[in-house]
Amino acid sequence: MKRFNWILTTLAVLVVFACSKPMEAKIIPSGEGDGGGTVTPPAGSYAKELLSMPATARDNWQIYQVNPKLYGNSGAFGKIQARLDDIKALGTEVLYLMPIYAEGKEKAIGSPYCIKNFKEVNSMYGTLDELKALVKAAQDKGMKVMFDWVANHTSWDNVWITEHPEWYEHRADGSIAWPTKDGEWKDVAQLDYSQKVLWEAMEDALEYWVKEVGIDGYRCDYAHGVRDDFWKEAIGRLKELKTGFLMLAESDFERMFDDGFDIIFDRAMKRQMISLVGGGALSNFANWYKGDQDKAPAPKTKLYFITNHDDATTDTPSKQFKSLDGSLAAYVLMAGLNGSAMIYGCQEAGNDKTINFFNTQTFNWNAMPEFTQKYQQAMQALAKLDRSGACKLYESGRVLFVYFENGGLLAVNVSGNEVDANFPEPVSGKKGIPTSQKFGAYQFQIWK
Repeated sequence: MKRFNWILTTLAVLVVFACSKPMEAKIIPSGEGDGGGTVTPPAGSYAKELLSMPATARDNWQIYQVNPKLYGNSGAFGKIQARLDDIKALGTEVLYLMPIYAEGKEKAIGSPYCIKNFKEVNSMYGTLDELKALVKAAQDKGMKVMFDWVANHTSWDNVWITEHPEWYEHRADGSIAWPTKDGEWKDVAQLDYSQKVLWEAMEDALEYWVKEVGIDGYRCDYAHGVRDDFWKEAIGRLKELKTGFLMLAESDFERMFDDGFDIIFDRAMKRQMISLVGGGALSNFANWYKGDQDKAPAPKTKLYFITNHDDATTDTPSKQFKSLDGSLAAYVLMAGLNGSAMIYGCQEAGNDKTINFFNTQTFNWNAMPEFTQKYQQAMQALAKLDRSGACKLYESGRVLFVYFENGGLLAVNVSGNEVDANFPEPVSGKKGIPTSQKFGAYQFQIWK
């Protein structure tokens, strides 16, 4: 959780330019320069207030999603560990590892969500000891470690298939069924949660990684496909087992908060960001954001992202958000709001190709170092914003301002054009913040 109590009298300005020509971020201390803007605003020329929200003690997690299949055919655990400093430099608080368990082979199509054994490490990634070393190294750097959990189904060669076929749903002909609720997933077998003995086996497997490896949370795949009463029981046990245990549901249903999840997915935020970059009204976004926040009971939060392993199979951020700079601006705006945000490991490297997470490859993390540096600088600056106070949204031109009374201002030009913008009245011309300024295409700035 990030709650920083910075005092505005010690205000500093971190300027990060998201433009086509990479530029080094610079820090302008209060009183040393006006940020390129004018000094005296004409009467009444302030950014228009769109939304005012009261203070909330909400958790704001910065999560980094790791796909081990991007680290080659062997040794992923060690290779991920070698990158921890770069990952931490993105402001990462939670290192989220996609499934690290033994994958099924029968009827399989390469999905890491096809689990053969819930208590066995995928040997292609490394050994149990190497996994433990990775987890400890991440925790030593101040990050929580979250595993990916698949409670809805198993592989067809999972030992439960032969030992406990009654734990699975069956078709009319008596054969074990595959999931059909949200499409047909024939590579996996559907578990039956009307069988209470299954609950104990699944909860035992969930607890195994906490006891054996010391993980700090789970991201739960297709969480709404599993019974709510199971989650309430299982999450209760996990939170008793380890204080501060973090639970993330891959689900947009707010009822998952009642099940005990701390964070749920918010795919609608991505759609809103695509609309903004495409010219949508900032006032419409503000109205939607207010309603969306009301549905997340603090300190719980929703998860924002511009891509993830599913989205990356069909499209890229640079295409969906007009350009790489547009995608960065969209992510910075998301991450600067009062919620949690997730980077899918590859977007910070400027990846502009689709990635099928069923396939193994060796990804080039150093393809665009200047772009990666802009990501790191922006996320480190956002981490210093105190978002516990009242929040207001303003617009001027195509610039959206996010202002937190307790300490911080974020400005993002969501257009691909240079625009003139006036600043919000509460901060205009004060403590190093200009009164008006030109913002380049997809340029953003963070004052703290």
